[in-house]
Amino acid sequence: MRAKLVAFVLLTLLLVAASVSAQGDIGEVPREATVIIENEFGRVAVPDNMNPYIAGQYLDWGMWQATQESLFYLNYETGELMPWQASGYSFNDDKSEVTINIREGVKWADGTPFTANDVVFTINMLKANPDLQYSADMELWVADISAPDDSTVVMTLTRPNPRFVSTYFGVRIWDTILIAPQHIWEGVDPNTFTNYDLEAGLPMGTGAYRLVRSTETETVFDRRDDWWAAETGFHALPAPERAIWLGAPGEDLRAALMSNNELDAGWTFSRSTFEQAQSRNPNIMGWTADLPYAYLDPCPRYLALNNKAAPFDDREVRWALNAAIDRDVLVAIAYEGMTDPAATLYPTYAPLQAFLDRNAALFEEYDVLGSDDMLINSVMEGKGYSRDADGLWVDGDGARITFTLVARAGQTDKVRMGNILAEQVRAAGFDASFQPLEDGIFYGDVSTGSLQAWITDLCGSVSDPYETFSRFHSRFSGPIGESVPGVNASRFENAGYDEVVDAMAVLAASDEGFDALADQALEIWLHELPGIPLVQARLLTPFNSTYWTNWPSADNNYIHPGHWWVTGAVMLHNIQPAG
Repeated sequence: MRAKLVAFVLLTLLLVAASVSAQGDIGEVPREATVIIENEFGRVAVPDNMNPYIAGQYLDWGMWQATQESLFYLNYETGELMPWQASGYSFNDDKSEVTINIREGVKWADGTPFTANDVVFTINMLKANPDLQYSADMELWVADISAPDDSTVVMTLTRPNPRFVSTYFGVRIWDTILIAPQHIWEGVDPNTFTNYDLEAGLPMGTGAYRLVRSTETETVFDRRDDWWAAETGFHALPAPERAIWLGAPGEDLRAALMSNNELDAGWTFSRSTFEQAQSRNPNIMGWTADLPYAYLDPCPRYLALNNKAAPFDDREVRWALNAAIDRDVLVAIAYEGMTDPAATLYPTYAPLQAFLDRNAALFEEYDVLGSDDMLINSVMEGKGYSRDADGLWVDGDGARITFTLVARAGQTDKVRMGNILAEQVRAAGFDASFQPLEDGIFYGDVSTGSLQAWITDLCGSVSDPYETFSRFHSRFSGPIGESVPGVNASRFENAGYDEVVDAMAVLAASDEGFDALADQALEIWLHELPGIPLVQARLLTPFNSTYWTNWPSADNNYIHPGHWWVTGAVMLHNIQPAG
């Protein structure tokens, strides 16, 4: 481990030296005034592109926590949708029109006022450019948007949507629609604009920090003492004078850096790594002081399948593959006992658990958690397959069912599951192997339908069942080779399912008829099984209190601990010097 750490530090120093030459000396800031946070992706593939709207561009290595802000932040711990750039919102009676009020005094980093016109400009820009992230969503939902004055945005929706604000402007899961400064973006092509020019103050945001250095391994932000929130008294300046997002590819390196107090907030640990690191440095903490140490993340892990690629275009084969999986082994080995098997793609938060409990009879009929060799043999033999000399399924021409399970290389828990899953399904006769892929390749292959099966997560519902169901709507389908959005691009199509999900979309969870529709959607989903649930996502996100305290925890739960989310800004605003 030490040799890896030395090699990484030397490489980082070389890259930083090159960066200083290219970007200028940014000066020294004491370690006790600097917070160092891990970049979960390991590295920034294109460090001079800060365009948050390009498809597949995720800026959770500091850009959207430090320089950008959201209209609202959903606080999982309190259930509150906290107003930030906005001061509030209201719907009309049938939820087909929403008014968002812009907070007085919000300014861009160059001093230009943040107004309703920026919001209108951003939504119209997205609608006019179909290749941008969220373009399809805004085209789907926004019929008209206007700014009666600088403090008021009015959106007329194409149909009622009681979740519209929280879904698209509240960091419901991970990211949000970031508002663009009109005075910067109105003269550029948003499809090609890099939004990167340090001397010009780009990327421009309303956040408390400005970008001062960007390399593949290190992204550095310095505090702006003229931050609008401090000037208006809305929020005190954050304590860290500098925030660094550092690439630390690999769990061993992450643990070494944190044990040596060179990392304050890390990507996830396994149980054994956490316990070893904590024994070396007792300032390392998890969400809880005792097992499971981890937070229940809203993104259950599952085996995504391309429903347009043989043989997974056949629901019975999907069920046969499901019957090959022993989730208890995944929990015991890949998660060291720190999570639970999942029969659906819903996190077991209280309102969602109530939904699942009332459908207990469905889970008896559709035994997702059951391993069943007899079912596998019955299905495969009934479809004309037989086993060859190696025990693998072949068709009448002797061709095997061969596929590669893939996962993002930086996602430790999914990579741990990969080889276990490949072994399990191979033992059941499917010629499977596992391969981790770099993020850019992974997202591209998922989007175009090049993959047959991939281990991923679904970040959907947190309070009612609609969002998770919506990810399997046929609007996220398309021919193989044609790009479709998201890492849940299963290309599942079912007209009856679409009809039910569309009916749910216009209802709040408390509305009459919503529960019946949700139960109906669940029955169709389980019957078809377009994806295979694996485990609940408990993430052991480690923090180090040597230099900084007031990290979120079960006993100090002012925000959930995902520092790579846009809500990571809230964490950045609240940590305090250990001294």
